[in-house]
Amino acid sequence: MRLPDPQQRGFALPLALTTSALLLLSSLSLQTLALHARQRSRQALAIAQTRDAERSVAMAFQQHAVGDHACLLALPSSEWEGSERCPGMNPGLLQSGRVADRDWQLREWQPHGAMAGTLQLHWSDGSKSRLDLKLLQ
Repeated sequence: MRLPDPQQRGFALPLALTTSALLLLSSLSLQTLALHARQRSRQALAIAQTRDAERSVAMAFQQHAVGDHACLLALPSSEWEGSERCPGMNPGLLQSGRVADRDWQLREWQPHGAMAGTLQLHWSDGSKSRLDLKLLQ
């Protein structure tokens, strides 16, 4: 039986520990990168869903503001109730609604000329939106 060289004793354990530590750090780095990518993906999806909901509200708002109700869009929302310019109009359809699984409420409508305005919304999840609309004719 041959004894190992005294200079080679204890070589395997430090090598194994160093290799294990490097592999552990590498896997943690990869896991961190994957978690960040997942978080960015979720955030991008949430932003896309919010923008889609905002576009849906803008379309619904414009669809409900046709015909007799179109006169309401010439006024700020603070003047809608009891307006003499739009007698008998019920602005209820323009003040709240539901898009997908989210409810919205009108915070403010501010017209900018005859064919544009700013729509401010409050969502059921507590978020707020501000949309600049060009009105359909």
